[in-house]
Amino acid sequence: MKKRLTFLCGNKDCQRKFSFQQEITEEQELLFTCPFCGTELVLKLEPLKKRKKPIVRGEGNDAESSEWEYIFPDVIQAELRNP
Repeated sequence: MKKRLTFLCGNKDCQRKFSFQQEITEEQELLFTCPFCGTELVLKLEPLKKRKKPIVRGEGNDAESSEWEYIFPDVIQAELRNP
């Protein structure tokens, strides 16, 4: 699945927002560079991964889904790859 994500550069001297379209896969991390300062950045996807909540009608159906989805904030704080 491709999504357009907006990032905030993790370089304290830059702190600029930028966005690009990224393929979201099962990988644990996204690696990319800031287009303004060239700093290598990393985004760990695991904290953004949430279990899907099934919509079930009826009584006593509290089963958990085995499917996962990513919940992204409007602006994602990217971290320095090699601090």
